[in-house]
Amino acid sequence: MNKLYTAQEVADRLKIKKTTVYELIKRGELESSKIGKQLRVSEEQLTQYLNRSSSGNSESGQDIPYTFVNFEPESSLLKRDYLLHSSGIILGGQTSAALELLLGKMSAHPDGLPVLQSHMNDYNGLYSLYFEKAHIAATSLDIDDIRHLVPGIPLILLSLYKYSVGFYVQAGNPEKISSVEDLMNVPGIKEGTFLNREKGSARRVYLDRLLKERGISSEKISGYRNEAVSDMSSASAVFEHRANVAFGEEMIARYFPGLDFVPVTDMQMYLAIPAESVRKPGFSALVEIVQSEDFKTEIHHLTGYDTSYTGEMICI
Repeated sequence: MNKLYTAQEVADRLKIKKTTVYELIKRGELESSKIGKQLRVSEEQLTQYLNRSSSGNSESGQDIPYTFVNFEPESSLLKRDYLLHSSGIILGGQTSAALELLLGKMSAHPDGLPVLQSHMNDYNGLYSLYFEKAHIAATSLDIDDIRHLVPGIPLILLSLYKYSVGFYVQAGNPEKISSVEDLMNVPGIKEGTFLNREKGSARRVYLDRLLKERGISSEKISGYRNEAVSDMSSASAVFEHRANVAFGEEMIARYFPGLDFVPVTDMQMYLAIPAESVRKPGFSALVEIVQSEDFKTEIHHLTGYDTSYTGEMICI
């Protein structure tokens, strides 16, 4: 008989995290089957995955389950019909401490479903939601932007938290950066040492719009086209003196004692959910968790995020 494994059993056998198993399934590297409401991996499917892994890493002679050898760009999500093979919730968005907390609570909730997080920026997450390749999109874009990117689909925006974004600078802020205009006037910046976020991220959308509003050409900011795909990599570049200035959220700067943070604006993090899904099993559990006082308290203590509006729902 072909034995069936749970995600946890696969994780134990491969000595990886359970969330990594879901990521492998999401990327199509590990095949799975839907048994009722649960994902199961057969002995044959697991063996096929191990054979592919070992053949792709023959030099070491070891199976490397979490490999990026065949990793496809995040837009490849649109080429795969994950929804037909998923018994969980696919959430498009970049990882954060709050989302990790939410995913952990979902796995423990009696009515929760597995959440398969697809790591992508705000624009791609909403694009995937529009094309029904994701169930939920985590985004910090303005409400008007969200409405325009997902036209014709009634949405519920579930508020997660508010957070500060601004410039990562060296300790003491030697370049005296206090506004976007300062990026044009500092000698070090003219050498191309500003590190931007990638197009489609809420950070980049905000900066592009701010430059346009103030009549500043991006060509006047040397390095503006240099891109990082996460706030962590942006802060790391400044910390390691590979960049003078970068733009991201405040909490990340706390991981680097050699950095200072210059606040610029606040952003609100939402979970964009199709209105027709909010009362469905699994989704209702997610809403219940986010609206609970325990979740608000844990987020605030864990991250310092403003949770004044956490759990509020906006219909658009």
